[in-house]
Amino acid sequence: MAALDLDDLFNKMVGAAKSSLTAQWPAISALATSSLKTLAQNFVDVEAMLAAGTITQAQASLMIAMQKNSLQTVLLSEEGLGLIATQDAINAVIGVVKDSVNTALGFTLL
Repeated sequence: MAALDLDDLFNKMVGAAKSSLTAQWPAISALATSSLKTLAQNFVDVEAMLAAGTITQAQASLMIAMQKNSLQTVLLSEEGLGLIATQDAINAVIGVVKDSVNTALGFTLL
């Protein structure tokens, strides 16, 4: 398995969110960046826990689903940012790291 790089994941995710939320990015950037850092860290943590055998694939999926929901809540906290724009941003964020995360974990998480 390929090891996940936290900084690489985070930078790709921020870039995707910033591109997707261009007009709203200045207002939401601090909260979004914090949530994206947590999500990226969760990917790295899941990889380590799977390697150690301390988490199952089902638990990993649940953990990441909860983190994606948290990101959605943060993005929706921005006035005027609707559900469709929020989901588009999350899809963009996941899209830029999907292949590397799934490859590193050895199963389809995203």
